[in-house]
Amino acid sequence: MSEPRKNHLSIDGGQVKEDDHVASYKPIPETDTEFRTSKSNLSKSKEKISPDGAEEKLLPKEEEAKIVTRVDMADAKYVVEDHRNGDAKIELDANKRQFSGLTKEELLKYAEDPFWVNLRWAMFILFWAMWLCMLAGAITIIVRAPKCAAPEPKTWFEKGPIVDFEDSDYAAAEASLPVLKSFKVQGVFIDVPTYDIDPSPTAKQSFEAFVKKAKEYGLKVIVDLIPNYVSVDHLWFKQSENKSGGYDDYFVWKEGTEFDEAGNRKPPNNWVSTLNTSAWTWSETRKAHYLHQYEASQPDLNFNNIEVVKEFDKILQLWMKAGAAGVRLNKVRQALVNATLKDELPASGRGSDPAADHTHYLYWRHTHTSDQPGLRDLLARWSKVVDDASDAPGTGTSVFMINEDGSRPELFLLQRNLTSLRPRQAQPIHVGENVTATATEIGKRLGHWPAVQLVTSPDAEAEIAAFQLLLPAAPILNVRQLQKEVNESKEDLSHLVALREDASIQHGHYVLQGVPARNFTGSSLLTIARWKTGHTGYLALFNPTDVEQRANLTDVPSVSSTLTPHYMSHTVRAFTNYSNHNAEPADDLLIPAKSSVVFSYVPITSTEK
Repeated sequence: MSEPRKNHLSIDGGQVKEDDHVASYKPIPETDTEFRTSKSNLSKSKEKISPDGAEEKLLPKEEEAKIVTRVDMADAKYVVEDHRNGDAKIELDANKRQFSGLTKEELLKYAEDPFWVNLRWAMFILFWAMWLCMLAGAITIIVRAPKCAAPEPKTWFEKGPIVDFEDSDYAAAEASLPVLKSFKVQGVFIDVPTYDIDPSPTAKQSFEAFVKKAKEYGLKVIVDLIPNYVSVDHLWFKQSENKSGGYDDYFVWKEGTEFDEAGNRKPPNNWVSTLNTSAWTWSETRKAHYLHQYEASQPDLNFNNIEVVKEFDKILQLWMKAGAAGVRLNKVRQALVNATLKDELPASGRGSDPAADHTHYLYWRHTHTSDQPGLRDLLARWSKVVDDASDAPGTGTSVFMINEDGSRPELFLLQRNLTSLRPRQAQPIHVGENVTATATEIGKRLGHWPAVQLVTSPDAEAEIAAFQLLLPAAPILNVRQLQKEVNESKEDLSHLVALREDASIQHGHYVLQGVPARNFTGSSLLTIARWKTGHTGYLALFNPTDVEQRANLTDVPSVSSTLTPHYMSHTVRAFTNYSNHNAEPADDLLIPAKSSVVFSYVPITSTEK
């Protein structure tokens, strides 16, 4: 009879087949002394001998108990290697699988999930919203951040120069046009009749022909007008004298009822004309006195009458439509008078003339016959009329200015917010040997780029023009200053006029002052320095004295230790032997008598200096 079949379990607890070779075990009896002996020897086997003869001992039980190994049995896996001899091993991290990403099917599952679709759209929209916000913020910072405005470009009349033909006729003016073009002149002043146009239509035709010719040479024409008066032969005066035709109040009239001891009619008040005579003349026709601040044959128009103002509006429009690029008004500061005809008071203090008596014009203050309160509005009105009638209304490129005669401080100095003038014009400034006073006089008028004319002795006219071209102003010259020197090819003012396009001249800083000669303390030369950061600086020196001077520029701001001659006349070059390629020391610059020299230099800061 065969032995009954026994159940066999593998080491991991599973059933094994009958024919599988498995390890088995049976209980060891307590009486097996041999096994007990071998067990007692087991502890001894813990002590081993290392190859080098040293004994290795196991830790004592109390020390071994201190070592704790924590193993998560859920991550353990029992692996049977050779079932025939019962070998097995335990893999502690076998169930920990390394993540290698989602499968394609999993990705497709999440891609179509509404939650993830909405999340992706939300993130997409959020990203572009944030990007647009950052873009808008950057643009706002750029737009609203403080920044330096670009320099306003100079107009044609600010660039200059402008030539005053003074009393020249059209024939003489036309003959000068080629010369003016070679010197890059921007415009010219020329006299035209103010009111006597209709009786003489050829005056307008001659002007139009001259304008056409001037445009061929790139020149603009500014007309000189006198609004104050007309001739006693003018139709308006005849009509007013007869109190007819609506011209009754076109002029300033005042009845005279008083007589002096000699039986002569006494004038209405003590007003004196610019010719040192009474400003009133009797008209037998009207039986009244009429006002004239100039010649008795030039009765003053009454600009307190709006109809007279409108008449001059038409005059301005006529000349602008005829081709004028602008208007310069002469004697306009006396155009308005106090309608109450109050007596003038004597002048006193600064500006008065001690040698004048009550019959002289300079004896009186002229508070009732010049610079009246209504003049500002009158000029603003006419300025707009000129601008509206120009080729480019509203651009500020038409000229409207007043010609200052020097009898009193300029109107723009007395009324600093006089913005109707384009440009402001200073009175002619004489440059003499007192260079400190001259620098002060010129300096008071600089600012807002005025029109400036410097005058000096006739033998130095051309030399002062070179100095004048470096001023921060529109230079007014005369034709004589532009005549080329004999046997001279390059060294004329046209070379220097081109310099006015330079950034240092158009938008740079400037300093105007008197400077001493070498080894002297008093100022004897006049200098103007122009510079702009990152650009070449330029400096002009003028010697108004009759002897040569050696200038010392060490105290002039921005000037470096050496300067290079940039421009000089042929005469000055021959005298000094200056070269445009050699630097000269700033404390020893030779300037001949009645001469100018323009130098270039590398500007330095005040700290560097």
